[in-house]
Amino acid sequence: MRELPVLNPTRCTGCGECVSICPVDCLAMSGKIPWLSKPDVCVACTACVAICPTEAIVMRPLRPA
Repeated sequence: MRELPVLNPTRCTGCGECVSICPVDCLAMSGKIPWLSKPDVCVACTACVAICPTEAIVMRPLRPA
């Protein structure tokens, strides 16, 4: 099953590190909150999870609609 990064907005400080490190530019900032703007492009590399200083991003299985 494919996994995608999921953000916990209560832990996020809006630093933007996750957006900066993403090798495929699938994350974007919406104000001070990052979001997965291009989920089809995400390669689940977990770079965003690793760089997040507040552990606000985790990988979760993609659930069918």
